[in-house]
Amino acid sequence: MKRNDFLKRKIESYLKKEQLLKDEEYTKLAKPYLTKARKNFAIANLLIKISDKEELKKLLQLPADFEMFDWVIISAYYAMYTAALAALSKIKFKSKSHTATLTVLEYYYVRQEKELDINHLEKLSKVQILSENLINKLTRSKTRRETAQYDATPAISKENAKTALEDADEFITKIEEILGK
Repeated sequence: MKRNDFLKRKIESYLKKEQLLKDEEYTKLAKPYLTKARKNFAIANLLIKISDKEELKKLLQLPADFEMFDWVIISAYYAMYTAALAALSKIKFKSKSHTATLTVLEYYYVRQEKELDINHLEKLSKVQILSENLINKLTRSKTRRETAQYDATPAISKENAKTALEDADEFITKIEEILGK
């Protein structure tokens, strides 16, 4: 079975289960989602700075060994995910599932870019469509977020947190370009 057929069936299944919704009204959510994505990204940056800077720890009355690299990764993932929701809303979708979101992104922005409605093509023609690499970064970020959030003793390094921030910034910036912000 072709990947496009597989993705299309998955989307139909998500719509049937109401994990994915489609309505013209959702296009209004693109800007608010992008605003929220940038706020989440700002929080992730604040958290890494607090974890890195002794003077901030003192100012906030935190122990010297205080760090929250796990929350940097969690916040960076949600920044990326919220940007992904903006991209979905631009094509009239709203998602209630992380997996459904990834499926729609891949199908519409990677695989089916030529099959978008003409008005979508006009909006997207100024920029390059999402690359599979960015979809993979979102997927990797989701895995890192799950590890950071749910493992009792996550081994989260400063480097992992910085990678999550870099990936999030690149992903959000690309979504902003696609949506014409």
